Amino acid sequence: MQLLECPPVTVIAGENAVHVSQLPSTWQDIARGTTSVGVSHPQSYVEMAQLFLYKLQHGDVDLFSDRPQLAHLIPSFSQLFTQLAWETLEFFGQDFLKHSYPNFAEILRDVESKGTEYADEVKVAHIGIDLFNEFGYELPASFYHVHLAPIYRDHVFEERALRFDQRDIEHKRAWDAILHAGKVFAIQMKVQSIASKYGFTYQHGCGCNSHLSSIDVSSGAFEYELSPEKRQRWIRSFLWTAWYEYALFAIVPNTSYLV
Repeated sequence: MQLLECPPVTVIAGENAVHVSQLPSTWQDIARGTTSVGVSHPQSYVEMAQLFLYKLQHGDVDLFSDRPQLAHLIPSFSQLFTQLAWETLEFFGQDFLKHSYPNFAEILRDVESKGTEYADEVKVAHIGIDLFNEFGYELPASFYHVHLAPIYRDHVFEERALRFDQRDIEHKRAWDAILHAGKVFAIQMKVQSIASKYGFTYQHGCGCNSHLSSIDVSSGAFEYELSPEKRQRWIRSFLWTAWYEYALFAIVPNTSYLV
């Protein structure tokens, strides 16, 4: 009789999760503390990665728990979503490495050196700096890159549809995932409150079109602070949402009709 080896299962917060050894190598390095990340409590992020991979690898989702008649589809689901979950964790593992983050001081110097006609770009650079001062390495590098993106467009108010514009083709999956994670309203409110101080608000539509809009600072600026008691929960929720949005990106039906 041949014994089959089953991959080890870990239990985290009462839920099944993969063992750390089953995660992409970057996450294993983060767990060991042998790579350069700035996250203050990396263990909680590693545990999220363990849960995320298990749930998609084993079809541990409401679709199957609520509809047992679909159980025969779990193997097909797992085959597809294991690949998508792996891609997601590989990307965000790299995205948390310190060298992936923008060099804010260099970006600010560059736009300031271009003169007064780049005043709006300078404001966007300051938004990026303020966001980093607020969230630091607790959010991935792509969070900052997408909010700095207006600097590199033809003008800061240019609207681009990430799914369809070839100029953003290499960023579209990650940036759109970050923008969709803005459904975690506490994080979205903080982003918009910071942008409002500079006379801007960020816009994002379901056609993956994103852009800055101008507002009247005197009437549009507002203050918003994350609740200290809920701050880490909101950050984890934002990250979890970004992960599943990244995983689902290629299978979400899209149409230029929305652009």
